[in-house]
Amino acid sequence: MLNITGLNRFFFVRDFHDMRCKYDKVLSIIHQQLNREPEDGDVFIVMSKDLHLVRLFSYDRRSYSMFERRMSWKE
Repeated sequence: MLNITGLNRFFFVRDFHDMRCKYDKVLSIIHQQLNREPEDGDVFIVMSKDLHLVRLFSYDRRSYSMFERRMSWKE
């Protein structure tokens, strides 16, 4: 479960849309693009190109967590 409080800072990871990647690749992108340490308790947001999939990554002092939400757009 992703634990979010008012103390979290949120960062959007731009230009990264590969939803096949899990923790290791996303964490390396966070280091490269944002110069942030995921262990600081921040929440990182990654979205697919078509905006149908959103993932949130965070670290809660013990382990990494990932929350995923799939959107369905009806026209």
